[in-house]
Amino acid sequence: MTQHIELLATWFRSGGPFMWALLLFLASATAVTIERLIFLYVICPRDNSGLVGKLKTALSENKPDEALKILGKKSSPVCALLRVAVESFKAGGSPADIQENIEEAAIGHLHRFSERLNYLSLFANVATLVGLLGTISGLMQSFSALATVDAAQKATLLAAGISEAMITTAFGLIIAVPCMIVYTIFANRRSALVKDLDESTVRLLNFMKKKRTGE
Repeated sequence: MTQHIELLATWFRSGGPFMWALLLFLASATAVTIERLIFLYVICPRDNSGLVGKLKTALSENKPDEALKILGKKSSPVCALLRVAVESFKAGGSPADIQENIEEAAIGHLHRFSERLNYLSLFANVATLVGLLGTISGLMQSFSALATVDAAQKATLLAAGISEAMITTAFGLIIAVPCMIVYTIFANRRSALVKDLDESTVRLLNFMKKKRTGE
């Protein structure tokens, strides 16, 4: 294990100063990925049909408090909007008032699906460009070695410059490619969650309209 760490450290040092900037982007991208993974896949599950069904059952029995207990303190945007709908229904609001309250609440919750997601695309692009800067820096070092040092040192400095150029390019791509893949996966998940949110709120709102009409 110690040998592998030493090899990794040597490889990292060979990449030159731009490796530290790339390492910062890697750490930031990892943090964003973990946070979005928890939010989009743990806090925001996709199967809301059963939840809406339970709410409709409770409301059909005139038990809005029971419906609120079903929602509990869940923090997903879907639950937040459904909670607004149930509370408006409990307060005796008309279907138009309930829909207006849902739309108003949606302004503050829909953006949560996209929070920090664009950072992954940013990290991918910037990491690629910083890797390119490292490549240029390494090549400049190589050409400088050819022009200014004696023949005995040329091979060593030339190899060091080419190594820096290749390592920074590789490290930048190692960061950029996964960032773009994860961004695409999360963007698709976001679209699916927004669709589920629309369907869930519309189903519950239509039920409330029918119930208000039948009262």
